Amino acid sequence: MKYTDTTRRSPQQHLVVFRDQSADLRYLARSARTSEHTTTWKDGNIYPVIEVDLSSAAHLARTGGAATPRGVELAAASA
Repeated sequence: MKYTDTTRRSPQQHLVVFRDQSADLRYLARSARTSEHTTTWKDGNIYPVIEVDLSSAAHLARTGGAATPRGVELAAASA
């Protein structure tokens, strides 16, 4: 396949607000996703808001929890 400028172009990105429902935190970031729901950010501008549900179990390094190394987990499963 021959690549042209149009085949390599990524989707149009724009600023959106990701709202973490678990922690009630908001993050302003670039994304190709959009939403019908909007919110007003600290700068006074209105942005689409995308609801996400992040769990602290997925971020053990930040919460101080202990995680089992992936290799140990796999070795135990195959034993």
